[in-house]
Amino acid sequence: GLETPRRRSSAVRALVFQSRAHAMGEAMKLTYFAVMAKGLGPALVCEFSGLPWKGPKDLGFTVEGWGDLKASGKCPFGQLPLLEVDGLNLGQCIAIVNYIGKKAGTEGKNPEEFAMSQMLLAEAEDLYNALQKICPTIKVPLEKKGDLASFKKLWSETVPAHFSKLELLLGDKPAFTSTGQVVGELYLWSMLHQMKLVKDDIFAATPKLESFYSTLAEEPRGKTLLSGE
Repeated sequence: GLETPRRRSSAVRALVFQSRAHAMGEAMKLTYFAVMAKGLGPALVCEFSGLPWKGPKDLGFTVEGWGDLKASGKCPFGQLPLLEVDGLNLGQCIAIVNYIGKKAGTEGKNPEEFAMSQMLLAEAEDLYNALQKICPTIKVPLEKKGDLASFKKLWSETVPAHFSKLELLLGDKPAFTSTGQVVGELYLWSMLHQMKLVKDDIFAATPKLESFYSTLAEEPRGKTLLSGE
């Protein structure tokens, strides 16, 4: 039939959509177990990146499939999380979130913000390692991790010492960077969130850090992710 203005407009819109889809590339695929732990941070970075991505729920991954995935050799270090992106199979959380940050432009707008982001990534890893060493889980009881005295010391001394340094780093700013959403901030938030679930009054002595946490907690994208949608 004859080309009409309406058909021409529809064709242009289709071409624009296809161009944008091609520019964004295929959806990133993030695989992890059905727990927060070290999967929440990369998932938040994916969600805030603005890039298309699929998580374990979208991919249909469950713990029952871990044996086959591990045996496949797809995971570089034989562990999760795994990010499949741009023909690459990426392991290790820090590499994963930094790759996404580079790809999405959420690594920090200048060298100073990039450095801040990297400091926060390292600090988040320190916090996670401290928790993993001492805190019991649904599968590992306290007596296999340490003793009650060590557990109490973690929350009364170790964690407050870390939080006081983060409080000083914030200064008079509402966030660590201009956007408050670089990969380091999101990854740190993922650890703060899990710690707050264990101890609700964890920010009692650090109101600025609590404000930073609360701001991101109210972000719709984060709420959607945490709801499991």
